[in-house]
Amino acid sequence: MVPRRVRRTGLAACALGLGIAAAAQLAAPLATPPLYDGVVVVQPYVFVNPPAGKPGGAKGASAHLALSGSKSPLVALATPEQPPQAQVVAGDGTLVLPATATALDVSITPLDPSVDTAAASTARVLGNIYRFAVVDQAGDAATAPASALVTVVLRAPEDAPGATLGQLVDGAWQPLKSEPMFGSTYVAVVTSFGDFAVIVPGASTPPSGGSSSQAGSPAAQPAATTPGAGGSESGGPPAAVVIGAIVVLVLLVIGAASLLRARRGRDARRRGGGW
Repeated sequence: MVPRRVRRTGLAACALGLGIAAAAQLAAPLATPPLYDGVVVVQPYVFVNPPAGKPGGAKGASAHLALSGSKSPLVALATPEQPPQAQVVAGDGTLVLPATATALDVSITPLDPSVDTAAASTARVLGNIYRFAVVDQAGDAATAPASALVTVVLRAPEDAPGATLGQLVDGAWQPLKSEPMFGSTYVAVVTSFGDFAVIVPGASTPPSGGSSSQAGSPAAQPAATTPGAGGSESGGPPAAVVIGAIVVLVLLVIGAASLLRARRGRDARRRGGGW
């Protein structure tokens, strides 16, 4: 018979492992279930319009989500690279939907930053621009209140001093209140969707090679509203704090559930006259 202390230790270890795995998926969700069969190789950054010697063929992602009543579903979408170059996460019930919404279409589309010369004069884009759209079946946009902590995550091809996540608003790049997650990946809380990129101060220079193959111009659909909780003038919580809170919450929930199951099993054995 396994001693009670050993069983409790095992349950706690399982809860911790499951919590870390769940928190990692929340912080950087994958488009497909991961296979833990070795060291994960970080793929090189993939461009829409690649500079000389860099890989091209950046891909987007999309999902069609049904609604249950008027509550928005969990949104967790990522591009297929490893790690993903663009991600969006919105918790269950956090989005503000049009009154007539019956379904949501979520999409991430990579765009060539060299197309929009007006926006290029306001900041230098590292990598691709990514267009995030969350709309209902009629094409009407969903939004998020400042307290919803809806996040956009972007990976850049390189580290650069002063880099931050930015949103294209009225033809100009607006820096968001963002945090580096790991390496050259940045996360920000947003209240609207549109075009986002990792930016640094200064004007962009056109890439030295390749041809554009994106679905449309970044200037064709600027963000509808100015940044809120993720904006540079907001006092919203840092994204790193948000992710840390998610990790703690997941660990607490899983740990509590494991302990509750252990207690119920112990009580059942006692009622049965055994241990």
